[in-house]
Amino acid sequence: MNHHLTRNQALKLTILLTAALPASLSAQSTTLSQVVDANTYVSSGQPTQNFGAMGAMEIAGPTTTQNRTEESLIQFNMATLQTEFNADYGPGNWAVTSVTLTQFANYPTGGVQPGNGSFNVIAPGGFELNLLSDNTWSQTAITWNNISSILPGTDGNTSTSLGDFNYAANGVSPVTWTLGLAPSLVNDIDTGGAVTIFGRPTAGSTVGYLFNTASQGNPAVLNVTVEEVPEPTSMASVASGLAGLAAVRRWKKQR
Repeated sequence: MNHHLTRNQALKLTILLTAALPASLSAQSTTLSQVVDANTYVSSGQPTQNFGAMGAMEIAGPTTTQNRTEESLIQFNMATLQTEFNADYGPGNWAVTSVTLTQFANYPTGGVQPGNGSFNVIAPGGFELNLLSDNTWSQTAITWNNISSILPGTDGNTSTSLGDFNYAANGVSPVTWTLGLAPSLVNDIDTGGAVTIFGRPTAGSTVGYLFNTASQGNPAVLNVTVEEVPEPTSMASVASGLAGLAAVRRWKKQR
């Protein structure tokens, strides 16, 4: 008995196996954005002052003329995004592939002193963004003197780096920063929890980076991209189809 496939039979088998594969091996992806829920900053120059009602916030390093450090807090609620991703793909059928932070500034040019003297002069420089595990801070109560209560070293609080960045202060606004996909950040998004991002100047930096709060308009936005996770049956179809195509290629080589 002849067990070899004819050329026509091999061609038909290839077509059938290819048809068994999904229309596209590229998973579907979706990007959704969440506007900030709470935001403020703290200043070493006014350590007891709360700035939760301000229209802007700043990450700034001390200079010879403005000897103060300013650090920012931004919080996003991920519950709405989680619900929408679940509606699109089903719970457990999506995975986070990218997270970016977009910030708007009314004063994006270096050398400019913002209208409120509480802010440092706009200047280029380095800053870092970190994910805080403690989300209990209040926009209307946090100050330089009490921010330590939510930072590492208190009650098991942790801080996870989301990246170091450089602000150009070149007049461009808005600016979008690509955050590192730290497991804790991905978990907060997966579970629909709160995400608190803590911004501060890097060591030795004299950056002056001013950006809008929610009360100003055009506040910070967190953009989350997720990709569909194929269901087990789809993966099995892909594996079967690929195995079949490999078998056909081997047969052709033997011929």
